[in-house]
Amino acid sequence: MATPWIRGVQQTGQLTVFPGPGLLRAAAWGDALFNRILDEFNRLATVNRFGVRLVRNGNAPDPNGGGANVQVEVSNGTHTFFDTSGNPTSGTLNVSPGQMHGITHGLTFSSGASPKLARAFVFVPANPVLGAGQRGLGIGPKMGLTLHELLHACGLSSSDPGHTSSLSAGDIYMTGAIVDAGVTPDRDQFLFGSRREPNAAGQFTLNASTVQVVQSVWLFGQF
Repeated sequence: MATPWIRGVQQTGQLTVFPGPGLLRAAAWGDALFNRILDEFNRLATVNRFGVRLVRNGNAPDPNGGGANVQVEVSNGTHTFFDTSGNPTSGTLNVSPGQMHGITHGLTFSSGASPKLARAFVFVPANPVLGAGQRGLGIGPKMGLTLHELLHACGLSSSDPGHTSSLSAGDIYMTGAIVDAGVTPDRDQFLFGSRREPNAAGQFTLNASTVQVVQSVWLFGQF
């Protein structure tokens, strides 16, 4: 079940996002790709009437308050962030060759009868590769795996529709998508049955079930 954000954030209709210094320095990622990911999320948000947009923020989330709502950073297998008490904590991500996913840690607080998100920390593999001894992953799948995690940052959970799906009915919110390696990294795509994404314009599509969960939090959600 999706988790809404705290009232003060949800009322703005946006999430502010800070790109961590490791992400900006990483050869596999960088500033231009981060901006492209935000642009694609916001295009999807407009086309599908999410009720939320992502806005880049230059300040990291502050354990004492302030800063961005969401941070996106790279992981080399272990990574650190802060918990609900503001104390440093750590997490893990499988970054073995061939692993095409990230992880999102959401900080929740009790508010009335249900928890509410107050921060989200997204981590992606620092150097994702197609497999052992193979080349680095292309831009399209890197965008897709990050967009997947940003959907989690919006409040979507692993129990929501579409997270576990068949390849023929999947979109970027499903786990276990197959990467179809192109002749060059720029031609790498995710494979969903007969559909390959992103398209030639670098754009993705979402199934109605994924869109409806985002809308349930942001467009139709209770503040």
